[in-house]
Amino acid sequence: MNIKTIIFDLGGVIIDLDFNRTPEVLSQLTGWKFDEIYQMYFKPGLFQDYEKGLVSDQKLRTGINNLFSTQLTEAQIDEAWCAMLGPIPKKRLDFMKELRKDFQVLVLSNTNAIHVEAFNQTIEKVSGEKSLDAFADEVYFSHELKMRKPDGEIYTEILKRSNNKAEECLFLDDTQHNLDSAAQLGIHTMHIAHPDQIFNLTSHV
Repeated sequence: MNIKTIIFDLGGVIIDLDFNRTPEVLSQLTGWKFDEIYQMYFKPGLFQDYEKGLVSDQKLRTGINNLFSTQLTEAQIDEAWCAMLGPIPKKRLDFMKELRKDFQVLVLSNTNAIHVEAFNQTIEKVSGEKSLDAFADEVYFSHELKMRKPDGEIYTEILKRSNNKAEECLFLDDTQHNLDSAAQLGIHTMHIAHPDQIFNLTSHV
């Protein structure tokens, strides 16, 4: 492989992620069953529309109260929404910065404005930098692109924006179907079952 560009997913790759936590907290706040809330993440609707930037922060909050017939405060909703976000070990950020000496480093994440604000605060606490922009050449978020993984259009778009050829890119993600759709375009992939596996990627390039 002649890899020139490494594309990082964010949650489960750079940021520790416990995807169960947000449904658990929302279940506690609303009385809805965990499984019912969990399944909403994988179906078209409010949550996916928010990740695509089709719904504003305020409409998400209003939508959650309407959906669950609750009167939760903005603070309660934001805290629940960000419950899944875990630590960002500085060594992973430093590793990204080190890779930039030899590769173009990109980030491609399904995320949203509330999460971005939260993990930027974590980044600043652990590194002193205000955002991921200090550790990558380009950062691409689903809510800004108005498209999300695993849809093939998002990979085509970032290849175009970053002036890359698919066969010269290596994409790291913790979700196999995201990797499968990227691979269909000719992008090399590496499944990250645990975030610290990123330190093994030099054996793949």
